[in-house]
Amino acid sequence: MDYTKKFTLTGLITSLSTALVIVLASLIYGATRAELIRNSVFGLFFSAGLVFSILYFHKAERLDYDNGTHPYRFLITYSVCLVLVCFFPLIDVKGWVFLGPCIALCLLSNSLLGLYCSAGLIMIPVLLSESTDPTVFLVYFMSCFVSVLLFQNVENNFRVAGPVIISSMVLFAVETAGFVLPENLSLTAERFLMPLVNVILNVLILLLCLKYFNEFIADRYRIKYLELNDQGYSALIKLKEKSPEEYFRSIHTAYLAERMAKAIGCDYYVAKNCAYYHRIKKAFSYNFEEVKKFVLENGFPPKAAETLLGYLSKKQNLSSKEAGIVYICDKFISSIQLIFQKNSEAKIDYKDLIEKILEKDYVVKSLDSSDLSIKDMGTIKQIVLKETLYYDFLR
Repeated sequence: MDYTKKFTLTGLITSLSTALVIVLASLIYGATRAELIRNSVFGLFFSAGLVFSILYFHKAERLDYDNGTHPYRFLITYSVCLVLVCFFPLIDVKGWVFLGPCIALCLLSNSLLGLYCSAGLIMIPVLLSESTDPTVFLVYFMSCFVSVLLFQNVENNFRVAGPVIISSMVLFAVETAGFVLPENLSLTAERFLMPLVNVILNVLILLLCLKYFNEFIADRYRIKYLELNDQGYSALIKLKEKSPEEYFRSIHTAYLAERMAKAIGCDYYVAKNCAYYHRIKKAFSYNFEEVKKFVLENGFPPKAAETLLGYLSKKQNLSSKEAGIVYICDKFISSIQLIFQKNSEAKIDYKDLIEKILEKDYVVKSLDSSDLSIKDMGTIKQIVLKETLYYDFLR
């Protein structure tokens, strides 16, 4: 489905509403003519950059997770934040809440676009308030920037306790350095109350955003993966009945692929899924259109479908780490099975075997476009040597 029109609409609405809100809020807060011109110019250029960024990241397919197909949830989140920041000049600067909204915008777009939006949202109350102290902007932008770095690729393992704690500590530290210490007053507990309340509010909002992200974005296909990757699933049972040889080759490949994927930190659900079904074309004598029909009928998640279809296409696409892992595991497992078919008592030097496989010209050529790094390849070799006891099942 083409989402260009939706993203164009999203970009235009966000940019126009931002410029309009900045001008209206400036008038409501009684800005002078000079301040109104200043705010309008800043708002105009920020809005232009916003619409360009949204359309560029969509066209370049650089939005994270499934954000490329859900522009309106970003639009709604940004719009709510835009309205709320207009009320910030009415409260103490120590109580401005940006950390949670910043991470929410990043998770619903990508890190760069989310950070850009956050910078603009911080800019608005700074321009609208009586104080234009750059320290205010620096305090909140620095805390947001650190948090964005910490929450990158949170989908891979969803370990958020560390990033949440560190983000809170950074926010409290920069608020203390930027707001509390420059007041040159005695350091009583009361002076730290507002920064502490701010941290608590940010953490609560952040946890709500992460809960939504985990349930509806990061974990949205978990149940489907569990179903597809279950050896009792109907498609795998049919594979076993049709070709036990291809079935067991897939099972063993999936076992090893899952461990390799976990070791290098890529999506082990996708790797395992691709490994389970990477022999269906051979087993059922499917053409590529029949493979696409199989994927559609069984409701493969988008990334799993893309990986498997790329793997089984005429021009085999092994660009993803998951596809590259499955390819290596398949060659390794099939090589072991071939050796054991000739001599079930054979003793194999697994380190030598995997190195010989990876040095073959056709393997090197196939993996040439893969995202697997040299470090990943080293980890893959280590996993091969750790699983030596498992290979006895192939005898």
